[in-house]
Amino acid sequence: MTALNILIVDDDAGDRKLMRRLLKQVHQDARITEAESGERALSHAGRPADVIFLDYLLPDGTGLDLISRLNETWPRAVLFMTTGHGDEEIAKSVILAGASDYIPKSALSAEALKRMIANGLNVADMRWRIQEQQNELRLFSDVLVHDMRAPLRAIKFLSDQIQEEYLEGDLDEVARQFDLMKKSVNKTSELIERLASHINPHSEGRAERVTVDSLFDSLRAVLAQDLAASGARIDWQSGGLSVLCFPPEIVQLLQNLIGNAIKYSGGRTPEITVTAEPAHPGVMISVADNGIGVPPEYRERIFEPFKRLQRGSEQPGTGLGLATCAKIAKRHKGLIWCDLQRENGTTIRFTISLDTSQAREPA
Repeated sequence: MTALNILIVDDDAGDRKLMRRLLKQVHQDARITEAESGERALSHAGRPADVIFLDYLLPDGTGLDLISRLNETWPRAVLFMTTGHGDEEIAKSVILAGASDYIPKSALSAEALKRMIANGLNVADMRWRIQEQQNELRLFSDVLVHDMRAPLRAIKFLSDQIQEEYLEGDLDEVARQFDLMKKSVNKTSELIERLASHINPHSEGRAERVTVDSLFDSLRAVLAQDLAASGARIDWQSGGLSVLCFPPEIVQLLQNLIGNAIKYSGGRTPEITVTAEPAHPGVMISVADNGIGVPPEYRERIFEPFKRLQRGSEQPGTGLGLATCAKIAKRHKGLIWCDLQRENGTTIRFTISLDTSQAREPA
């Protein structure tokens, strides 16, 4: 199990010491941070937090007033309120304010904390997944309304034109109109497939430890036609590494990145370098190309769904490829980013950081 990052917010040093001792009994590897006030807790905003224990009474206000700010700072953390007095009204108010649970300090024990944390993390994870799916569905509906309106309108217009040309006996024009309709249908079909691929939450499974070379071999097979057609030259640098991952998804991620490098080559022969390097506790893979590049102001936004650069608007696509890459990296407990220091071409890096609890032996 991954070590938890726990934040204790309490102005009483004795209570913090007790909480730390109890937590260490059930989560020996936990990384525990202490804060004696609300402002001191918020000063740790740059650090990760999975679990927060918040005292009800603090020198700079009540924990009740602090819940929303802590939830904004660590939206995926599970937050528990503690207090020296058991009170049902307090319990109800803190739950309504956004805490996951409430416990009087007199009821604290290692077993109680273990149970609270396990239940709270499960509920928080489920809530986060539901929120993500709601966001995806909202984006899905937006793109259905916006992006599918034009090709469907074109298909209707072309069907009317075909009917007119057929009645007039102009079969050459009918054939031309049919060709245009086919393109509109293909565009609509591509959009639906991309949306389905992006919104798919992925089937649950166990990761495998595979060699990076085997991932590259799969990629070469998948990309054979694109590489031959574009004349792209790829330098594969596996470093002799192995990685714990969901192999088909990493192949899809790399396929998207290399496909973009070929698509946005700017008329040059694509020259692409794919490099794997150790990055504790996993691997970092980089895809560098000599293409048109990404303007600095867009480099932090290109992984948002349906975001496309103006300079690449003439290229086919839906703006979902990099967003799907981001989802795959996230599923692998990793990050993905565009190198901000690169001046020519584009370099995109991503990490794979799964822990051994998600592994299975390859068949």
